[in-house]
Amino acid sequence: MTIYDIAEIAGVNASTVSRVINGKPGCGKKKREEILALLKQYNFIPDATARNLVSQRNHTVGILTDDLHSTHMNEAIAILQNELLSAGYHCYLSYVNDGTSPDAVERGFRDLASRRVEGVLLLGQCFHDHQVLEPEILKYLPDKPVVLVNQTQPSRLENIYAIGANEPRGIHRCVELLVSRKRSNLMLLIDRGRTSTLQLKQAFEEALTKYGSEITGCTVADVPYRGTDGEETALTIMQQHPEVNGIMCTHDRIAINAIYALQSLGREVPGDVSVIGEDNSELCKVCRPKLTSLDTMIRQITLLSAETILCAMEGRPCSHYVSLEMEMHHRDSV
Repeated sequence: MTIYDIAEIAGVNASTVSRVINGKPGCGKKKREEILALLKQYNFIPDATARNLVSQRNHTVGILTDDLHSTHMNEAIAILQNELLSAGYHCYLSYVNDGTSPDAVERGFRDLASRRVEGVLLLGQCFHDHQVLEPEILKYLPDKPVVLVNQTQPSRLENIYAIGANEPRGIHRCVELLVSRKRSNLMLLIDRGRTSTLQLKQAFEEALTKYGSEITGCTVADVPYRGTDGEETALTIMQQHPEVNGIMCTHDRIAINAIYALQSLGREVPGDVSVIGEDNSELCKVCRPKLTSLDTMIRQITLLSAETILCAMEGRPCSHYVSLEMEMHHRDSV
Protein backbone atom coordinates (compact mmCIF):
# COMPACT_ATOMS: atom_id res chain seq x y z
CA MET A 1 0.00 0.00 0.00
CA THR A 2 1.55 3.28 -1.16
CA ILE A 3 0.72 6.91 -0.57
CA TYR A 4 -0.85 6.96 -4.04
CA ASP A 5 -3.15 4.06 -3.15
CA ILE A 6 -4.31 5.87 0.00
CA ALA A 7 -4.86 9.05 -2.03
CA GLU A 8 -6.96 7.20 -4.63
CA ILE A 9 -9.19 5.59 -1.98
CA ALA A 10 -9.63 8.94 -0.19
CA GLY A 11 -10.29 10.78 -3.44
CA VAL A 12 -7.48 13.27 -2.98
CA ASN A 13 -4.04 13.77 -4.46
CA ALA A 14 -0.86 12.31 -2.95
CA SER A 15 0.35 15.71 -1.71
CA THR A 16 -2.73 15.99 0.53
CA VAL A 17 -2.00 12.59 2.09
CA SER A 18 1.61 13.68 2.57
CA ARG A 19 0.50 16.80 4.43
CA VAL A 20 -1.66 14.69 6.75
CA ILE A 21 1.19 12.25 7.42
CA ASN A 22 3.56 15.10 8.25
CA GLY A 23 1.03 17.02 10.35
CA LYS A 24 1.01 20.02 8.03
CA PRO A 25 -1.96 22.31 7.27
CA GLY A 26 -3.86 22.31 3.97
CA CYS A 27 -6.48 19.64 4.61
CA GLY A 28 -9.94 20.01 6.20
CA LYS A 29 -10.72 18.36 9.52
CA LYS A 30 -13.20 15.83 8.13
CA LYS A 31 -10.98 14.75 5.24
CA ARG A 32 -7.92 14.63 7.56
CA GLU A 33 -9.74 12.25 9.92
CA GLU A 34 -10.77 10.09 6.93
CA ILE A 35 -7.20 9.87 5.67
CA LEU A 36 -5.84 9.08 9.15
CA ALA A 37 -8.41 6.28 9.45
CA LEU A 38 -7.31 4.85 6.10
CA LEU A 39 -3.66 5.02 7.10
CA LYS A 40 -4.45 3.08 10.26
CA GLN A 41 -6.74 0.59 8.47
CA TYR A 42 -4.08 -0.33 5.92
CA ASN A 43 -1.16 -0.19 8.40
CA PHE A 44 0.55 2.39 6.22
CA ILE A 45 4.23 2.95 7.08
CA PRO A 46 5.90 6.02 5.52
CA ASP A 47 8.99 5.32 3.41
CA ALA A 48 11.81 6.80 5.49
CA THR A 49 14.19 6.84 2.52
CA ALA A 50 11.71 8.82 0.41
CA ARG A 51 11.10 11.28 3.22
CA ASN A 52 14.85 11.77 3.66
CA LEU A 53 15.25 12.48 -0.06
CA VAL A 54 12.59 15.17 0.14
CA SER A 55 13.92 16.75 3.34
CA GLN A 56 17.61 16.27 2.37
CA ARG A 57 18.20 14.75 5.82
CA ASN A 58 18.87 11.19 6.93
CA HIS A 59 18.87 11.76 10.73
CA THR A 60 22.07 9.75 11.12
CA VAL A 61 24.84 10.53 13.61
CA GLY A 62 28.28 8.97 13.21
CA ILE A 63 30.12 7.60 16.24
CA LEU A 64 33.83 7.08 15.58
CA THR A 65 36.01 5.28 18.12
CA ASP A 66 39.42 3.63 18.39
CA ASP A 67 38.48 1.44 21.37
CA LEU A 68 35.81 -1.24 21.61
CA HIS A 69 37.43 -3.09 24.50
CA SER A 70 37.27 -0.90 27.60
CA THR A 71 34.23 -0.98 29.86
CA HIS A 72 34.02 2.81 30.02
CA MET A 73 34.12 3.17 26.23
CA ASN A 74 31.38 0.60 25.70
CA GLU A 75 29.28 2.29 28.38
CA ALA A 76 29.76 5.67 26.70
CA ILE A 77 28.80 4.33 23.28
CA ALA A 78 25.68 2.66 24.72
CA ILE A 79 24.62 5.92 26.41
CA LEU A 80 25.14 7.91 23.21
CA GLN A 81 23.16 5.43 21.12
CA ASN A 82 20.30 5.40 23.62
CA GLU A 83 20.10 9.21 23.77
CA LEU A 84 20.25 9.62 20.00
CA LEU A 85 17.73 6.87 19.25
CA SER A 86 15.36 8.37 21.82
CA ALA A 87 15.64 11.70 19.97
CA GLY A 88 14.70 10.09 16.65
CA TYR A 89 18.18 9.71 15.15
CA HIS A 90 19.97 6.67 13.74
CA CYS A 91 23.53 5.81 14.82
CA TYR A 92 26.34 4.64 12.59
CA LEU A 93 29.25 3.21 14.60
CA SER A 94 32.66 3.11 12.90
CA TYR A 95 35.84 1.63 14.38
CA VAL A 96 39.34 2.77 13.38
CA ASN A 97 41.25 -0.05 15.10
CA ASP A 98 43.65 1.56 17.57
CA GLY A 99 44.25 4.59 15.36
CA THR A 100 47.97 3.83 15.03
CA SER A 101 48.16 3.48 11.24
CA PRO A 102 48.92 6.80 9.49
CA ASP A 103 45.64 6.94 7.56
CA ALA A 104 43.33 5.43 10.21
CA VAL A 105 41.71 8.74 11.16
CA GLU A 106 41.32 9.80 7.52
CA ARG A 107 39.66 6.50 6.60
CA GLY A 108 37.26 6.94 9.50
CA PHE A 109 36.20 10.41 8.41
CA ARG A 110 35.95 9.38 4.77
CA ASP A 111 33.62 6.57 5.84
CA LEU A 112 31.39 8.95 7.81
CA ALA A 113 31.30 11.48 4.95
CA SER A 114 30.18 8.74 2.55
CA ARG A 115 27.29 7.97 4.90
CA ARG A 116 26.16 11.61 4.77
CA VAL A 117 25.99 11.81 8.57
CA GLU A 118 24.50 14.95 10.08
CA GLY A 119 26.84 15.04 13.06
CA VAL A 120 29.79 13.17 14.54
CA LEU A 121 30.87 12.04 18.02
CA LEU A 122 34.54 11.13 18.47
CA LEU A 123 35.73 8.85 21.28
CA GLY A 124 39.30 7.70 21.74
CA GLN A 125 42.95 8.58 22.21
CA CYS A 126 43.75 8.94 18.49
CA PHE A 127 41.48 12.00 18.22
CA HIS A 128 43.46 14.03 20.78
CA ASP A 129 46.05 15.27 18.28
CA HIS A 130 44.31 18.30 16.80
CA GLN A 131 47.09 18.84 14.24
CA VAL A 132 46.00 15.56 12.65
CA LEU A 133 42.31 15.84 13.48
CA GLU A 134 41.39 19.33 12.26
CA PRO A 135 42.64 18.99 8.65
CA GLU A 136 40.59 15.79 8.25
CA ILE A 137 37.47 17.47 9.60
CA LEU A 138 37.99 20.43 7.26
CA LYS A 139 38.43 18.02 4.37
CA TYR A 140 35.52 15.65 4.96
CA LEU A 141 33.06 17.28 7.41
CA PRO A 142 33.60 21.06 7.22
CA ASP A 143 29.95 21.95 7.87
CA LYS A 144 28.94 19.14 10.25
CA PRO A 145 29.01 19.48 14.05
CA VAL A 146 31.71 17.31 15.64
CA VAL A 147 31.80 16.61 19.39
CA LEU A 148 35.03 15.47 21.05
CA VAL A 149 33.81 13.24 23.85
CA ASN A 150 35.97 13.28 27.00
CA GLN A 151 38.31 16.00 25.74
CA THR A 152 38.99 19.43 27.19
CA GLN A 153 41.24 20.88 24.49
CA PRO A 154 39.32 23.60 22.62
CA SER A 155 39.52 23.72 18.83
CA ARG A 156 39.92 26.69 16.51
CA LEU A 157 37.20 25.26 14.23
CA GLU A 158 33.68 26.56 14.78
CA ASN A 159 32.05 23.18 14.14
CA ILE A 160 34.05 21.34 16.83
CA TYR A 161 32.81 21.02 20.42
CA ALA A 162 34.83 19.60 23.36
CA ILE A 163 33.26 18.03 26.45
CA GLY A 164 35.50 16.56 29.15
CA ALA A 165 36.75 16.49 32.73
CA ASN A 166 39.48 18.63 34.29
CA GLU A 167 42.06 15.90 34.88
CA PRO A 168 44.94 18.22 35.92
CA ARG A 169 42.69 19.61 38.64
CA GLY A 170 42.00 16.00 39.64
CA ILE A 171 45.75 15.42 40.06
CA HIS A 172 45.92 18.47 42.35
CA ARG A 173 43.12 17.02 44.47
CA CYS A 174 44.95 13.68 44.77
CA VAL A 175 48.12 15.39 46.01
CA GLU A 176 46.06 17.46 48.44
CA LEU A 177 44.42 14.31 49.85
CA LEU A 178 47.70 12.41 50.20
CA VAL A 179 49.44 15.31 51.94
CA SER A 180 46.48 15.59 54.33
CA ARG A 181 47.20 11.94 55.25
CA LYS A 182 50.84 12.85 56.07
CA ARG A 183 52.20 11.27 52.90
CA SER A 184 55.40 13.02 51.83
CA ASN A 185 57.06 10.81 49.19
CA LEU A 186 54.64 10.64 46.30
CA MET A 187 54.46 8.70 43.05
CA LEU A 188 52.37 9.25 39.92
CA LEU A 189 51.78 6.19 37.72
CA ILE A 190 50.48 7.02 34.22
CA ASP A 191 49.12 4.43 31.78
CA ARG A 192 51.58 4.04 28.93
CA GLY A 193 50.65 5.76 25.67
CA ARG A 194 48.26 8.30 27.20
CA THR A 195 48.24 11.45 25.05
CA SER A 196 47.84 13.72 28.09
CA THR A 197 50.98 12.37 29.82
CA LEU A 198 52.93 15.65 29.63
CA GLN A 199 49.94 17.64 30.89
CA LEU A 200 49.50 15.28 33.86
CA LYS A 201 53.19 15.39 34.76
CA GLN A 202 53.07 19.19 34.74
CA ALA A 203 49.96 19.17 36.95
CA PHE A 204 51.72 16.80 39.38
CA GLU A 205 54.80 19.02 39.58
CA GLU A 206 52.68 22.14 40.09
CA ALA A 207 50.73 20.48 42.89
CA LEU A 208 53.94 19.40 44.65
CA THR A 209 55.41 22.92 44.65
CA LYS A 210 52.42 24.11 46.67
CA TYR A 211 53.51 22.01 49.67
CA GLY A 212 57.25 22.71 49.59
CA SER A 213 59.06 21.08 52.53
CA GLU A 214 56.12 18.76 53.22
CA ILE A 215 57.19 16.78 50.14
CA THR A 216 60.41 14.81 50.58
CA GLY A 217 60.44 13.00 47.24
CA CYS A 218 58.49 12.37 44.04
CA THR A 219 58.52 9.83 41.20
CA VAL A 220 56.68 9.61 37.86
CA ALA A 221 56.49 6.42 35.80
CA ASP A 222 54.70 5.30 32.64
CA VAL A 223 53.29 1.80 33.06
CA PRO A 224 51.09 -0.71 31.20
CA TYR A 225 47.93 -1.76 32.98
CA ARG A 226 46.67 -4.82 31.10
CA GLY A 227 47.75 -8.43 31.67
CA THR A 228 50.87 -9.77 33.32
CA ASP A 229 53.00 -6.89 32.02
CA GLY A 230 51.06 -4.48 34.23
CA GLU A 231 51.42 -6.69 37.30
CA GLU A 232 55.13 -7.33 36.77
CA THR A 233 55.89 -3.66 36.09
CA ALA A 234 54.04 -2.60 39.23
CA LEU A 235 56.05 -5.08 41.31
CA THR A 236 59.36 -3.89 39.83
CA ILE A 237 58.53 -0.24 40.51
CA MET A 238 57.48 -0.93 44.10
CA GLN A 239 60.73 -2.82 44.67
CA GLN A 240 62.77 0.06 43.22
CA HIS A 241 61.01 2.72 45.31
CA PRO A 242 60.51 1.46 48.88
CA GLU A 243 60.56 5.09 50.09
CA VAL A 244 57.23 5.94 48.42
CA ASN A 245 54.27 6.26 50.81
CA GLY A 246 51.63 7.86 48.58
CA ILE A 247 50.65 6.71 45.07
CA MET A 248 48.19 8.14 42.55
CA CYS A 249 47.37 6.28 39.35
CA THR A 250 45.64 7.34 36.15
CA HIS A 251 43.74 4.06 35.92
CA ASP A 252 42.09 1.85 38.53
CA ARG A 253 43.81 -1.26 37.16
CA ILE A 254 47.21 0.37 37.68
CA ALA A 255 46.25 1.22 41.26
CA ILE A 256 45.10 -2.33 41.96
CA ASN A 257 48.32 -3.75 40.48
CA ALA A 258 50.24 -1.39 42.78
CA ILE A 259 48.23 -2.51 45.84
CA TYR A 260 48.86 -6.19 45.12
CA ALA A 261 52.56 -5.51 44.48
CA LEU A 262 52.87 -3.67 47.79
CA GLN A 263 51.06 -6.45 49.65
CA SER A 264 53.37 -9.06 48.13
CA LEU A 265 56.30 -7.05 49.50
CA GLY A 266 54.79 -7.01 52.99
CA ARG A 267 53.65 -3.39 52.91
CA GLU A 268 50.18 -2.47 54.15
CA VAL A 269 47.66 -0.31 52.33
CA PRO A 270 46.80 2.22 53.66
CA GLY A 271 48.93 1.66 56.79
CA ASP A 272 52.29 2.08 55.04
CA VAL A 273 51.22 3.43 51.63
CA SER A 274 48.10 5.26 50.46
CA VAL A 275 46.86 4.52 46.92
CA ILE A 276 44.40 6.45 44.71
CA GLY A 277 43.03 5.25 41.38
CA GLU A 278 41.16 6.94 38.55
CA ASP A 279 37.91 5.91 36.81
CA ASN A 280 35.83 4.91 39.85
CA SER A 281 35.15 1.58 38.15
CA GLU A 282 33.43 -1.42 39.68
CA LEU A 283 36.89 -2.83 40.39
CA CYS A 284 37.25 -0.31 43.22
CA LYS A 285 34.57 -2.10 45.24
CA VAL A 286 35.90 -5.65 44.83
CA CYS A 287 39.63 -5.17 45.48
CA ARG A 288 40.95 -5.25 49.04
CA PRO A 289 41.24 -2.75 50.48
CA LYS A 290 38.49 -1.00 48.54
CA LEU A 291 40.07 1.59 46.27
CA THR A 292 39.69 5.35 46.67
CA SER A 293 39.30 6.69 43.14
CA LEU A 294 38.67 9.80 41.06
CA ASP A 295 35.47 9.62 39.03
CA THR A 296 36.24 10.61 35.43
CA MET A 297 32.60 11.71 35.05
CA ILE A 298 32.26 9.67 31.87
CA ARG A 299 28.48 9.23 32.21
CA GLN A 300 27.88 12.95 32.71
CA ILE A 301 30.30 13.79 29.89
CA THR A 302 28.58 11.35 27.53
CA LEU A 303 25.08 12.62 28.30
CA LEU A 304 26.23 16.21 27.81
CA SER A 305 27.94 15.23 24.54
CA ALA A 306 24.70 13.71 23.24
CA GLU A 307 22.79 16.84 24.22
CA THR A 308 25.43 19.02 22.54
CA ILE A 309 25.36 17.18 19.20
CA LEU A 310 21.55 17.30 19.15
CA CYS A 311 21.53 21.04 19.86
CA ALA A 312 24.20 21.72 17.24
CA MET A 313 22.40 19.70 14.53
CA GLU A 314 19.08 21.35 15.28
CA GLY A 315 20.45 24.88 15.43
CA ARG A 316 19.93 25.38 19.16
CA PRO A 317 22.55 27.26 21.22
CA CYS A 318 25.19 25.20 23.02
CA SER A 319 28.64 25.70 24.49
CA HIS A 320 31.70 24.83 22.40
CA TYR A 321 33.73 23.91 25.48
CA VAL A 322 32.74 22.28 28.77
CA SER A 323 35.14 21.08 31.49
CA LEU A 324 33.65 19.17 34.44
CA GLU A 325 35.24 18.75 37.87
CA MET A 326 36.22 15.16 38.71
CA GLU A 327 34.77 13.75 41.93
CA MET A 328 36.77 11.87 44.57
CA HIS A 329 35.12 8.69 45.89
CA HIS A 330 36.64 7.90 49.28
CA ARG A 331 37.06 4.24 50.26
CA ASP A 332 39.69 2.33 52.25
CA SER A 333 42.99 2.68 50.37
CA VAL A 334 43.90 6.17 51.66
